[in-house]
Amino acid sequence: MNAVTFLIVYAVALSWLAPAVLAGPGAATRHPRLLVTGWLVAIGTALAAWVGAAAILVVGAVHAVVTRSTPTFCVETLGLTDAVHLPGSVATVVVLGLLAATVAVVLHTARRLVAALLRTRHRNRDHADAVQIVGRRVDDRDVVVIGAEKPTAYCVSGGGSRAIVVTSAALRMLDPTGLDAVLAHERAHLRGGHHHVVGAVTALAAALPRLPLMRAAAQAVPALLEMCADDAAARRHGREPLLKSLFLLSTGRPLPEGALAAAGTAVLDRMLRLAQPASVSRWRFREWSLGLAIAATCLAPAVALTLCAY
Repeated sequence: MNAVTFLIVYAVALSWLAPAVLAGPGAATRHPRLLVTGWLVAIGTALAAWVGAAAILVVGAVHAVVTRSTPTFCVETLGLTDAVHLPGSVATVVVLGLLAATVAVVLHTARRLVAALLRTRHRNRDHADAVQIVGRRVDDRDVVVIGAEKPTAYCVSGGGSRAIVVTSAALRMLDPTGLDAVLAHERAHLRGGHHHVVGAVTALAAALPRLPLMRAAAQAVPALLEMCADDAAARRHGREPLLKSLFLLSTGRPLPEGALAAAGTAVLDRMLRLAQPASVSRWRFREWSLGLAIAATCLAPAVALTLCAY
């Protein structure tokens, strides 16, 4: 198997098999950060494999046309034996068609990805600017209060503008300890750049909707990041205040698209997770297995390409 064939097969297998491994029951309740790492590594490795295969095809096709070695290029690209022979004119047409198709697919996908990222960035920036205009700042410089009858707290970031938005109803409902836990949750989102991660996986799902890996990541990663922010807030303020705040805020109205909210995503799963006692053993067999699988996902293309070179 040559390098191009391996990269394509590997990317296809990863795109279809990784969701079944990463979306397994129970893992997120223990180590959501590890799961987020797994999703991002799978996405990055799959994209690198696709891009690597496309780059090898483009470079090889251009070289074949320039050096007039198109029959050899066709045979090597398809992984066939040198017993297969193509007329020079036919091989040239095949190579040029392959080159044009590869470039067209890459450019079309890149255009859709960039457009989706820009839409998300502009929408979040406009919303962050708007809430700072209509809301009022409190003692915390990153918190904006807006008048609303529904209790809601969320953060939004985009284009250099960022804000934690709390409605007046949420302020009336939450006690000081609960409010501090909610604010710690939102600050964990901003500090960890979770908006960028959610925006990227959402844009990839929009640009590559037929790949199960991208669709599944767009559904799973936001909830996992909420759990990561829950852990950060619970370490500082305890589980009970955060659990109580989630219960109080879970009746809030639907949030603006692109916002990350304390009670906006996978609320029931997160409440059940917070209600469980903290695990004494931080790492178990499943976590070690997942960690090894993540490492193998990264190393497999490099090892295979090294073997293909010999």
